[in-house]
Amino acid sequence: MDPVADRIFLEITRRYAPQRLAREDVATALRLAQVEPGKPLADLGCGYGRHLQALVAEGHPHPIGIDRSPLLLDEAAVQAPSARLLRADLRALPLQADSLAAAFCFYSSMFLGSHEDALAALREASRVLRPGGSLVLTTDNPLRLAAQPRGQHQEDVPGLGRVEEESVWNPATNVDRVTKKLCSPGREELSATFSIRYYAPAELAGMARRAGLTFRRLEPDAPLTEETPQLIAFLEKAP
Repeated sequence: MDPVADRIFLEITRRYAPQRLAREDVATALRLAQVEPGKPLADLGCGYGRHLQALVAEGHPHPIGIDRSPLLLDEAAVQAPSARLLRADLRALPLQADSLAAAFCFYSSMFLGSHEDALAALREASRVLRPGGSLVLTTDNPLRLAAQPRGQHQEDVPGLGRVEEESVWNPATNVDRVTKKLCSPGREELSATFSIRYYAPAELAGMARRAGLTFRRLEPDAPLTEETPQLIAFLEKAP
């Protein structure tokens, strides 16, 4: 756990990711999962609660939010006070087997470690899902990253400071290495590097099988190209 990385993620993401995007993410995930209001569901890697807030607005008043960061969970408690928040590692979920009707993982939260960590997180998600339960993952498109393996962005954000971001994609390891820097108006400078894994659909389907899940479909339901935006994968535990 890196408190500096958590703080940078919190400060930058809540400025660049309006709640409207979280509502769109959740609407799509619920449509794929076909989970009824009142059924137990969880946001794996819930961060500061923007998707939990959207789940509540969609008629799921008590979603479970799991994250390993005390800072982010404190913020999630403000964003979604009716949610049940748990501090835990996604590789060791504090939930009983077969206890969830659906689980969601937005923006590759379970793929921040090694390949083995990612597989362990998928296996844990499979363990806690009921037979026939759904796991919806949102992730970036590796074909798009391969076409533009290097990225750089700098911007002065009012009330936040200067934000600098540099990313390098390594197709051999499926890893996008992103360094973010934040220099606040008080001249405090924060920096952290995030290593995020992104898998092509065939690779993700193979990992899902090893974890006890079936890869059902991809959204958008169209041939994958470099122009395809983020991917949404719908996985299911065998009934």
